[in-house]
Amino acid sequence: MNRKEKDILWLGEEYASLGPAVRAALGILLERGEWGWWDARALIPVQLEKAIRRNGPVCWGGDASVLNAEQWVDPLRAITLGRAFENLPGREMPAIKLSRSVWDWEGGADTIAAVLSELSLLVGPGYVFPEWQRNAKPRFPRIHKERPRSYMAAGPDLPFENLLEGESEQLSWELATRRDDVVDILVVRNLESLRAVTAAKLVIIQGNPLGRVLAQVSRLRDDLSAQCVLQVDADNHDVVHWLHGVLRLWSYAGMTFAHAVRQAADDRGLQFHVLSSTQSFLNVRGGFPEDSMTKARRVPGPVRRDPGPERLQPGVVESFSRELVKDTPTSVPPEEIAPKVSTPEITTRPFDEHRVPVPRPMPDTQSPSTSREVISRPRRPVKAKPSPPIERVLTASARQGRQPVDYWPTTGQVELDLAIVVKTPLQSGTLTFPEDRIEWVSDYKVLQIHLFEFGQAPVTHSLYLPKTDGSEVVTFTREGRCGEVDLRFVVSDGAQILQTARLQARPNETISFFIENVVTPLHREKKTFDLALLVNDSLGNQPSVSIITQAGKPIFVPLGDDEIAEARKQMLFTLQSAVDNDDADLAPLMMDLANDGALLQRFLIEREPQWPGNEGCLQLVSQDHAFFPIEYLYDGPIPRSRKAPLCSQRVTCLKRGSAEPGCEIRRAREQLCPMGFLGISGIIERHTWTPGQAPNLWDRPPVEQRGRHRIDDLSKVVFTASDRADEFWDGDVEQEVVRLQTIEKALAVKRVATWEDWISRLELESPSMLLMILHKDRNWLYTGAEDSLSLGGISEQHVGGAPLVIAVGCSTGLGELPGSSLPAILRNCGASVVIAAMTSVLGRHANRVARDLAKHLRQAASAWGTVHIGEIISALRRQLLIEGVAMGLAVVAFGDADIALGKEGR
Repeated sequence: MNRKEKDILWLGEEYASLGPAVRAALGILLERGEWGWWDARALIPVQLEKAIRRNGPVCWGGDASVLNAEQWVDPLRAITLGRAFENLPGREMPAIKLSRSVWDWEGGADTIAAVLSELSLLVGPGYVFPEWQRNAKPRFPRIHKERPRSYMAAGPDLPFENLLEGESEQLSWELATRRDDVVDILVVRNLESLRAVTAAKLVIIQGNPLGRVLAQVSRLRDDLSAQCVLQVDADNHDVVHWLHGVLRLWSYAGMTFAHAVRQAADDRGLQFHVLSSTQSFLNVRGGFPEDSMTKARRVPGPVRRDPGPERLQPGVVESFSRELVKDTPTSVPPEEIAPKVSTPEITTRPFDEHRVPVPRPMPDTQSPSTSREVISRPRRPVKAKPSPPIERVLTASARQGRQPVDYWPTTGQVELDLAIVVKTPLQSGTLTFPEDRIEWVSDYKVLQIHLFEFGQAPVTHSLYLPKTDGSEVVTFTREGRCGEVDLRFVVSDGAQILQTARLQARPNETISFFIENVVTPLHREKKTFDLALLVNDSLGNQPSVSIITQAGKPIFVPLGDDEIAEARKQMLFTLQSAVDNDDADLAPLMMDLANDGALLQRFLIEREPQWPGNEGCLQLVSQDHAFFPIEYLYDGPIPRSRKAPLCSQRVTCLKRGSAEPGCEIRRAREQLCPMGFLGISGIIERHTWTPGQAPNLWDRPPVEQRGRHRIDDLSKVVFTASDRADEFWDGDVEQEVVRLQTIEKALAVKRVATWEDWISRLELESPSMLLMILHKDRNWLYTGAEDSLSLGGISEQHVGGAPLVIAVGCSTGLGELPGSSLPAILRNCGASVVIAAMTSVLGRHANRVARDLAKHLRQAASAWGTVHIGEIISALRRQLLIEGVAMGLAVVAFGDADIALGKEGR
């Protein structure tokens, strides 16, 4: 796959052309070692403009990972980088110098050639040049004899008669026949001809593959004391005329050498590259500096060595017109000009070398000249430097005894060594995890790694994780065998799933280990759960539930085609019936739902007797297309008759948020208590993953800043809705009538009616909350007057970095196929929390729920104190049940339920 195809997959057809600009901007920022822009995209233009404000060329490089940015930079950040580069101030673009470290990247000269070509196409030839591969500063030899005009040589591979056509008042062509010749300019076609002279300031190479020529650049610096090397795609005739143009513009027009080369190439329509050069040579004006071999320059006395390119001075040769003077009087050696002291080159230190200055210890003696006490000023705290993308993830290797194995053996015992390591997309430098992001206080944390395999008992090992480093190694053992191997490893902190990984293999075939899902980063400190569940149908290609208790005990529960699997389907059908039919009596439908929920909970309690009650706090991790109705598990007595009414005192309990302790009505089992549903009384945190899709390890959630997981501003809302949401009569609604205009007025927003306008509005406003009332038909989303968007076409541009998304519509919470769940797609595109519906919904209720959710969330964010999103969802469900609207039961949140809303302290 070529670079263009990769950019299309990465950025899409519309933005693929930004790929080179993205890599240009990224290389500049990485070379500076600044990472504040990674968590704040708004800083990208600011920091990029700051980088090019310095005098001289801007350095490019930093880390080889810039070449595979599509693997770790999300499209939204990438597009921001590309646009920031394209929108740099309109003044002349400074030259881009490829840092010396780029020579050490994999591919060497070929990599330099690829980067040089791409950046030259982006900003123009001559604006990009590599730094010399080695920091050598050879001195150019001075010559005793006087020579007319600039002295130039050509390699023996160039026809001498063609060169004679270039004889002029500015140049003297000569065939280089002596190895000790020292020239101003050397022109060759055959790289072997580079050995024709002893020294040459400007080396011009015709043709030849760019990578092959670049491999010779360091030799030219060392062997010929070259100060600039150019590659030109031209024949002999064109190169002569081009070179005449360069010298004319350089000498007479007062251009810098770099500008003269570019202008002459444009005039002749030639392609060229600056393969390497000293910065001073590119910037010099008026022709070769005064140590050039010209008639006006006489060097009496013994042979000396030139002080080198760092002392190039404005030339005695102000123009080549001096070369035309035939009767030149005896010249007086020019007055020596004091050399300028060049500013030492500032190099970026590795990330792990930044240290806080430590004050020297003060001596015990006190100066006798002062009687006042020395008052030490408190040191200003040093602000932690923003870190690059970095994460700690599980890794694994296999061995038999001390012998590593890459293929699964059919006999013998296999040891699987697992550990948590610090991982980053950067390819250079040794990093530790930044301590300022660690939310726990102790020096280490004890985690658990659970091994699950279909048909086998789970195995658990404890794992000690230091604060900023990787963990120790723990070992699991399995027997080699002839069948397929499918293992799941779950990293947990008690009843909280943090990461899941898979190891798969076939006999005598390569072992595959990959991270399946990152649920919660390891540096987080979250509230504990009573229970964690992982539901999937991929382990062993069989449906199952993996349960982890608060004590860290793993339980594996297969789910076959039995009554439990059927109960899950029946619960979804019952829920859909309760939401769809306004005319139906709510009590019988709630009874059906409670009955199914009680059966499923009874099944689970048989496997785990310590199953929490209806007020528990549970974490659910599932595949995006696997429906597991945890919200509808029912705890408590069930009335015997389906005709039983809802509890007559339910309003009091629903408003309070908890059931009446020791309630006689529940004990009598004559009425149904809605507080028995886990989704009404408890807190649930849902997470999903898409099988076969690698998690984005580097895209930190927008709300994660310095250990704070709080949203305190939801004032910016962007709203879109399908026209179908208003297709109902006012008389169809017994409660408040809420139409799309009602929502616009309540939230002070204007509805966006097309997906194209949606993306434009997100780019313009950078909202903190998105509100979407959509019509979903299979794998298509419709807004406005049936403006369609494919689920596969949703990208980061459709989320715009907003941390919170409300997406209410027809079954927006479910997907029929892996990867087709809207919440999973939106979260993969950068949203931290997505609130969606598990069933089809009626527009008249969707409008009401969407408005109330947005209002409550916005108010909670702007208020003082702390409210969690999971609590707001549960409160909305209870309020809707008070009003007899069942839709609240279908609304669920995907993502961190403990993300806080509200302002801290006062």
